[in-house]
Amino acid sequence: MTLTNFSVKQLMELDACTRCGECMNPCPINVQGAADLYIPAEKISMLRRIIGRERGLLGRLLKRNRDMSPQLTTLSENTYLCTLCGRCQQVCPVNIDQRNLWISVRHELVERGHAPAVLDQVIEITRKEHNVLDYPNEERAMWVEFMDDVPDHLYQKERADVLYFVGCIGSFSPAVQEIPTSFLRLLEAAGEDFAVLGEEEWCCGFPLIIAGLPGEAEALRQHNLEKLENLGARTVVFSCPSCYYTWNNYYKLEGVELLHSTQYIHRLITQGRLEIKEIEQTTTYHDPCDLGRGMKVFEPPREVIKAGAKNFVELPQNRERGYCCGGGGDLEMIDADVTNKIACDLLNAVQSTGAQMVVTACQQCKRMLLNSVSTEESAMEIKDIVELVLEKGIFKGGPRKNG
Repeated sequence: MTLTNFSVKQLMELDACTRCGECMNPCPINVQGAADLYIPAEKISMLRRIIGRERGLLGRLLKRNRDMSPQLTTLSENTYLCTLCGRCQQVCPVNIDQRNLWISVRHELVERGHAPAVLDQVIEITRKEHNVLDYPNEERAMWVEFMDDVPDHLYQKERADVLYFVGCIGSFSPAVQEIPTSFLRLLEAAGEDFAVLGEEEWCCGFPLIIAGLPGEAEALRQHNLEKLENLGARTVVFSCPSCYYTWNNYYKLEGVELLHSTQYIHRLITQGRLEIKEIEQTTTYHDPCDLGRGMKVFEPPREVIKAGAKNFVELPQNRERGYCCGGGGDLEMIDADVTNKIACDLLNAVQSTGAQMVVTACQQCKRMLLNSVSTEESAMEIKDIVELVLEKGIFKGGPRKNG
């Protein structure tokens, strides 16, 4: 291995793993009965053995630094069968940052030609359509045309104070397009000078970065930054946690505020500009992985919900140890069956609380929960937080307050 894709810290983390097995229980892949090779500790052991064979002194003395293709193929199968949810690192006694470690491993596997073949298609599709879903990008904002009472410019303006970056799932998946339409109405009600990019919005690059293809994501990043600069917006808001995570961690912006929808709504409440009417149903909240463990945004969505909920209950596992919906890590393109099984596990956890409604804050999480409801009998109401607030919110008007 070249090891150029691993930081010194990550190489130290590989050595620090004690194979205690604590990462086994929270791993959503392991819960599905996958072979032991798929659990985080075993993947680390496999990676250590490969590095040792190729670069270690003993390996060189024994002339074992030969073709490691079979081992790399196995490592690839195990590494890509992962949601990158990060639950494993929450219980790791030596605090290995396993999520970023797996991303680095994927990058190494891509460079060595041992990534899943589907990634070749992803690269081709993204270069052509600027999204990984293989939809014509000129249709990215088609959902706006089906809204009532929209301005002639369809919210695509030359200049605006606020950019709403919609994201691919919200733009192209009919099952969750109520989320961006609701957030547009919230921004209108709040009196924001905002815009969307329409077909000029390209994928944020997140699916490519976590697939081990950061170079392919660079053109997307540069394009979106150019459009932001042209618009002149000083605030970018997101209803997609993965887009929010990517812009925070990879876009390297200065002087531009980045807010997830939950933070934006919470600010409206604390400023006294928004009240939440009473929510009668017993309600629970699901922490999206990229918003919760990824960006440490745990309390704003809860405070928004509790502002109206008469009876709020927590999921058995929440905040840092919250459940994965199964829709992350590009797993759906690798094994959709496992993805759906993980989503069903989340639904079962929600039902165990006795809640009548589950609120999340992610288009993909809502989509996965809706898929699981379609496979099981359930009267569970599933909403994104922006849908809930549009339904229950009372705006007090007045001038917009910054900060």
